[in-house]
Amino acid sequence: MRQRRNLGYGFGVAVLIAAAVVILNANGHGRGEPAPPGSVHVSGTSRSELFAEGATIPDFSAPALGGGVIRWSDYAGSPVVLAIWASWCPHCQAELPRLAAVMKEYPSVKLLSVTASIGEHPGPSPAEYMMQEGLTFPVARDDADHTLLEAFGVQAFPTIYFVGSDGRVVSSIDGEVDDGTLRTVIGALS
Repeated sequence: MRQRRNLGYGFGVAVLIAAAVVILNANGHGRGEPAPPGSVHVSGTSRSELFAEGATIPDFSAPALGGGVIRWSDYAGSPVVLAIWASWCPHCQAELPRLAAVMKEYPSVKLLSVTASIGEHPGPSPAEYMMQEGLTFPVARDDADHTLLEAFGVQAFPTIYFVGSDGRVVSSIDGEVDDGTLRTVIGALS
């Protein structure tokens, strides 16, 4: 009898996850597709390199994974870790759960992410990846024109900007980084 309950529970969880994926896909928020053209807005211009220390992150708005809109202006006045990633990227897949875990140690610092290069390589959709890993932080979706990637000068995944409460870049890292470095840099923001 106990096994039946466990199987029933597991089946129920599987049905709920499948329903969430169907709802996200029906709304166009969970497919392996970039945001619709014209839905991403950035106040800055394209860049060929990362922002330097002291540079100001440009204001932007983009569709949120799962619906709604994410605006950089909503984070004004708070220190922020801005992680730019792709769901197919193995380094991102390794780093994002670690980043989310380390961020729990710094409740005064906000975590915001941008998913980019959506659907350009095989792998899970951003929504599937987030669900598989149990990640719940806000995710902005870039568009097919790579508007956000170009505005942030991203050359590698993941790229992380550590931004002070004044909106200025304190540090940036591209590529995978260890927990100790994350703690050092995030700790300096709080």
